[in-house]
Amino acid sequence: MPSVALSKHAAMRANQRGVTHRMIEDLIACADVEAPVGRGCTVLRVSRACLKDRALKGAISTSPEKLSSLALIWSDQTAEVVTLLIDHAGARGRRYRPSH
Repeated sequence: MPSVALSKHAAMRANQRGVTHRMIEDLIACADVEAPVGRGCTVLRVSRACLKDRALKGAISTSPEKLSSLALIWSDQTAEVVTLLIDHAGARGRRYRPSH
């Protein structure tokens, strides 16, 4: 897979959070949760249910626990990762989760 483009902000956040390029590539390849967040951007996540699949576990090099806790914001306009974040289950992460 070719290298994924990161904005300066995303590169800084990845460095702060210890997220490698391989983790980002695994997240993009396996993302099964997508939600629009505005301004032409989409949040991408891998659900915990998806990571229970043994075939998927064998296909990724990132720890499933780490991958399930990450989310990234992708810009369709610039074709790059805008930012990376830890997906909190509480109110702190609510902005990037679809409402039910």
